[in-house]
Amino acid sequence: MNKKFFKLKIITILLTFGLSISRGLCNNLDELKKEPLQTKSAKLQCNCEQNLYAININWWDNFNDPYLKNYICQTIEKNHELKKAALKTEEYRQALRQIQSRELPTLTFSPTFARIKTARNEIGDIEFAQTRSNIYVLPLVVRYEADIFLKNHNKTKSAKLEKDSWEYKQKAANILMASDVATVYINIIKLDKTIKSQEKIVKIRKKVFELTKERNIAGLSSTYEVTSTDKLYTQAKIELNDYKRQRDILLHQLAVYIDSSPTMAENLKRGDFDKLEYKKNIPKTISSEVISFRPDIIEAENNLKKAKIDIRIAKKEFLPTVQILGVAGYSSLLLERLFDWKNIIALIGVAAFEKIYTGGYNMATLRIKKVQFEELLEDYKQRELNAFQEISDALSYIEFDTQKDNDNTKKIYLEKKNLKLLQERLKAGIISYLDYIQFEERLLTLQTEQNNSKAQRLIDYITLFKVTGTKL
Repeated sequence: MNKKFFKLKIITILLTFGLSISRGLCNNLDELKKEPLQTKSAKLQCNCEQNLYAININWWDNFNDPYLKNYICQTIEKNHELKKAALKTEEYRQALRQIQSRELPTLTFSPTFARIKTARNEIGDIEFAQTRSNIYVLPLVVRYEADIFLKNHNKTKSAKLEKDSWEYKQKAANILMASDVATVYINIIKLDKTIKSQEKIVKIRKKVFELTKERNIAGLSSTYEVTSTDKLYTQAKIELNDYKRQRDILLHQLAVYIDSSPTMAENLKRGDFDKLEYKKNIPKTISSEVISFRPDIIEAENNLKKAKIDIRIAKKEFLPTVQILGVAGYSSLLLERLFDWKNIIALIGVAAFEKIYTGGYNMATLRIKKVQFEELLEDYKQRELNAFQEISDALSYIEFDTQKDNDNTKKIYLEKKNLKLLQERLKAGIISYLDYIQFEERLLTLQTEQNNSKAQRLIDYITLFKVTGTKL
């Protein structure tokens, strides 16, 4: 009775050991599913610093604004789209580890218990009795694919290039996001100033409308003039409302960029548009070598390298696969003798597998990889041309928009001089107060035009920064 109980206990231990391994793996998988990568604060902090370095964060200090750089840093750190891209990069890193594991041997342990019952057989006059017996096996199994033709090694290199390509794609996304945040912010503070000017225009047009009504009552102006000034006053209020609506939408967009609630967007701190200016000089020409630093160009180059390796892998699929198998462990019919030295089993073997006929699958795969390489080559050439065009366009934008902004600045300077002359004429009674405030409205309108041209010029600098891959 004790002997049977001992056997059952050993069997239970072996099965429990196997089940515990499986349960442990399942628990680990559950923990991995439940564990958010965002909780790894040290790693995320490291990634954030790398992303800030990748977008040349110190370049934004040149705009002489106390909040712009901070908003860009918050976006890089908190924006969910960028976090998603970072997680995708981590996914590719883990996929690379998966493929690297194919170059290493695998070791498995599979404890086995079997109960065998034989049939009662008769051969001639000889009768064989029915038997029952147990088999206990504790094997360690090693499998290794001998990478004689470096097929698995090439697959690892291909996966690494794919991972690198996604990292450059993530860098491009960071640069684009930083540029978008800066563009939105500049437009917001431009609208802050524009709204103040428009509020003054509304007050002036209201005053013009009221004065025109008084003149109409006195018989000095027609009803048509009253209607026209009322119409201009209403139009000014409509434009003011449009400016406020545009600013609210941009504030909501900025709040979402930095992972904040749009309902609190009005509380976002902003600088002074008049103080916003780029301190460094913008080059008039850009070296063609700059495009080699653009993340999208480097990504295209990596895709080409990967495609070449994929062609090599497709060719090697025609070669045999060599498997090495090793087994070592204990095997016994009696549990009490399971760990006897003489019950050790061992096996080592080599097997080669060659696909004789696959219906043309391997050849079609090879041709597909060659066609994909040609597609990627055309994509790389087109990206190069687009990069040259984008840089040339950005330089042209800067040249003409700078000239336009300078002209608008000169117009305002001249109009301010004229306004001073009109002040003197108003004091002398040469012109009416109505004529004076109408000229003041014209000056405010010119100021709005200059605000737009200045904002566009600064955004052109950001565009050049983006298309040069931050190497401005």
